[in-house]
Amino acid sequence: MVVAAAGGTSRAPYGAEALQERGRRALWQVSDGNGGAGRGVTIGFVARATLVVIGLWSLAHLLWLGRDLLFVTFFAALVALFLSIFVDRLEALGVPRALAAVLVLVLLLALLGGLFFLSWPTLRSQLVVIERELPEAVADVERWVRAQYMAVTGEVGRPRPEIAAQLQDRLGREAADIVAGALPLLNTAVGTVFGLFVVVFAGLYLSIEARLYMEGLTRLFPPQARPHIERALREAGSDLRKWILGTAINMLVVGVATTVGLTLMDIPAALALGLIAGLLEFIPIYGPILSAVPAVAVALLLSPGKALWVVVLYVAIQQLEANLLTPLVMKGAVRLPPALTLLFGALMAVLFGFLGLLLAVPILAFTLALVRRLYVDELENGA
Repeated sequence: MVVAAAGGTSRAPYGAEALQERGRRALWQVSDGNGGAGRGVTIGFVARATLVVIGLWSLAHLLWLGRDLLFVTFFAALVALFLSIFVDRLEALGVPRALAAVLVLVLLLALLGGLFFLSWPTLRSQLVVIERELPEAVADVERWVRAQYMAVTGEVGRPRPEIAAQLQDRLGREAADIVAGALPLLNTAVGTVFGLFVVVFAGLYLSIEARLYMEGLTRLFPPQARPHIERALREAGSDLRKWILGTAINMLVVGVATTVGLTLMDIPAALALGLIAGLLEFIPIYGPILSAVPAVAVALLLSPGKALWVVVLYVAIQQLEANLLTPLVMKGAVRLPPALTLLFGALMAVLFGFLGLLLAVPILAFTLALVRRLYVDELENGA
């Protein structure tokens, strides 16, 4: 159809031409601030934005489904970084890297296995003591709290037995859910054994072929950005390796000091409680609190005075570790703001349970190191 116009004719757009015209036509105009029409938002822009949102949502959903694998991967990276502390030194002495990595892993496993074999009879008996006496200590604390509550509120505050039982059962289930978190595979016995096996051998392979995996990771970025990305990853990895080494020293010192202190105070199961304190030292802020709970509970069975001295011992060890030991062994490692560490640890614990709390600080340390290299340093240098 031809439509008459002044000075000639024009053909109305139909079919493909009409669709292209509508695609280019703005859905609305954004003012440029001077009273004129600014940049328009087209159907094509909306379609691309929608696809980006769907793609990001799909990626986040895929990562959530594979969260167990992500945790195993990060654990393996920590093992590889710890092994590389010794492997790099052996390689500098002329030992082939693959042989050095296998040798270091075998020696570490043999050392840990030997210590476990020698201490297991004592540990087993002391763990039995803790298992037997801890519920009794918790019950004593519960009775004391209930007595104080009744002294303040009187009969009005006495809970009905069925309500108290329901509340106790619900608290127990919620506590179990928090500990388990959202990691369905790693919170089963078979999944734990399988995950441990994968972590050890993946960490071994990562420590042997560290350069290969680094090159493969940097090839995901544009060529002009690869040198900067590789340098940032290496420096962040170096910071994390220093943190791992310093944390290992802290764990050893705190475990030994706690065992010696509890032994001198004649607290039952001193070796087991010291081992718990050393292992939980891996988790800043939360770990020392969690490790003090069973020690104080066991000491309460002896006397309130003993429990008070145990609290003093744990506080003193943590103060010495924070103000004397940590500044020495953590020199050059990434510094973690306490408030950010506390909040990020709580977030990881809520999302992923105890394993999330266990990995919260290494993940935060690596992330902060990367942000500093890739963003903060660039801003400061640019300024």
